[in-house]
Amino acid sequence: MAGIHEPNVIDLVTHDPSRNEYKLIMTEGRPWSHAPEQLTQLREKINNYAMFILDEGMLRAYPESAGNPLCIQLDCTTPPTAEAQELIDVASERLLDYGIRFIVNLLG
Repeated sequence: MAGIHEPNVIDLVTHDPSRNEYKLIMTEGRPWSHAPEQLTQLREKINNYAMFILDEGMLRAYPESAGNPLCIQLDCTTPPTAEAQELIDVASERLLDYGIRFIVNLLG
């Protein structure tokens, strides 16, 4: 999987039949740090995922997703730093304006 260090790549798209929701998953395999470039990469990745949805790239690539709820999910191995969480909170609030959920999924 590409990860947030490759902001122009959609890492994974899945369908959750229990919610009938399409998830666009981004991954961060590195531990969170206070490095500014990690936050920049996360911001770019979130923006690119949002644009993929809002500019109808999602509908073109996955026409079966039409009319279904959408969720952007960040998979990571460690909890985000306070700075990363603040960015996630702002993004979550803005995405909800478009009916898109944003969640963080801590792996293993």
